Amino acid sequence: MFLNPLKAVSIGPSAFRSLNGDMKKGKVHTVFRRVINIVWPDGNLSSISRVDVSNGPANIVTSLPVTSDFTHYGIEPGTLVRLDSDLTMLNIGSLSVSLKNATLWESPIAHFGAPLPLSQIKANLVEVGRWVNLTNSTSSGLTKLFPHLESLRSGTYLPPSNTDPVTFLAGQAINSLLPALRTADRTSIKESASSLIGLGPGLTPSGDDYLAGLLLSLAAAAKLLPESFTLAQNELSNTVIGLAPGLTNDLSYQMLLFAARETGSELMENMVVALFCATQTKSSLIQAAVDLSAVGASSGFDQLLGIMSGASLYSGCVLGTGG
Repeated sequence: MFLNPLKAVSIGPSAFRSLNGDMKKGKVHTVFRRVINIVWPDGNLSSISRVDVSNGPANIVTSLPVTSDFTHYGIEPGTLVRLDSDLTMLNIGSLSVSLKNATLWESPIAHFGAPLPLSQIKANLVEVGRWVNLTNSTSSGLTKLFPHLESLRSGTYLPPSNTDPVTFLAGQAINSLLPALRTADRTSIKESASSLIGLGPGLTPSGDDYLAGLLLSLAAAAKLLPESFTLAQNELSNTVIGLAPGLTNDLSYQMLLFAARETGSELMENMVVALFCATQTKSSLIQAAVDLSAVGASSGFDQLLGIMSGASLYSGCVLGTGG
């Protein structure tokens, strides 16, 4: 028996604005086991999610338990979505979601605190890198690039002979992108980023996941060292916003758009904060990596690689190594 109505537990700020705007009707974009995506007349997307999905800027997390499934409601793409006049009930086909008492999600990065000492940030990078190596992940994403983070940062990466095509192309692009970010080389940033956008299979391709993590990490670096990272962050953000609509799908584009605006899923943001500024124990730092890496078939690992790339650039810049 279905829970009807479901209760919204939390609402992201972007979803909140859509629900409180002038447009009270939308349509279902896509339906998955854990998520129903809604497109509003202005093109913005919101997601109705199961309780086990991370908070995020456009997400409405509901009370639907992990034992249930949105595909069982008979909702299909194109189904009308209607918000009641009193803004308390969202109706999606046979499903109703009560918005009463839902809390507004707050971005961890928006409350970015004082940075950790450089030595601790570097130690955090080492710890997370060691954990990734020990997991021996069989992910089809970009996990094979983790051991090469330093050579990618310096632009000296050489792919092993057995590298799969997606990792090969991503490695080449990242090998150009990271040095270009150090010098804010607009032409190289645009060329490298365009090679990553939409690269790989899946709902959010590996190249997009990597860029989302990198953008959030650069946002943190720009808060801590604006004279070195603000220009690079802006160049990459503008490139992604300009190119992504024609190179990737709607859902992945929205993820990139949010990352360019310095926000993302709670799991990504928690990882950025854990690396840069939170007082973390070793176990809580690794738990942030475990939680993020569990997202999708490879999305979490690819986002983690992007986040670590930004933190690596920051540590290298502070040290004055330039590499």
